[in-house]
Amino acid sequence: MTAKTFILIGLMILGGGLVWGYLTIDYINNSAKTEARVKKVLKRHRSITPVFEFTVKGKTYEFEGTNTSPDAYELNDKETVYYNPADPNDNRTGAFMNLWFMPLFLTGFGTIFAAAGLGTLLFSGKKNPTFTINRQV
Repeated sequence: MTAKTFILIGLMILGGGLVWGYLTIDYINNSAKTEARVKKVLKRHRSITPVFEFTVKGKTYEFEGTNTSPDAYELNDKETVYYNPADPNDNRTGAFMNLWFMPLFLTGFGTIFAAAGLGTLLFSGKKNPTFTINRQV
């Protein structure tokens, strides 16, 4: 792969991370916020999936969270939930990893990838100076 390809791919990944971050901010700003409780915990091989429950205008909604470590949630734990006021089934937990991991990962990875390509492009044409020692015999 050439340095220019690294830069292009890095910028595309960086752009994807920035767009994902913008969409997350937009979702949060246009969502209602409430508190959900862990109704049950589904045990998986090496992880658990919490099942959350929250109430909006007297109606109860339930959804499965993302798989997480076995000690992350217990029954009746509370978690912030953002939901679309027009459709509370469109919801996300307010956990940092759930909201921000992918935007930050993509932005960071894209920045590193583009910087590596840019560094290669800028410094590949320069040669290291050679040093000679003049010896007089």
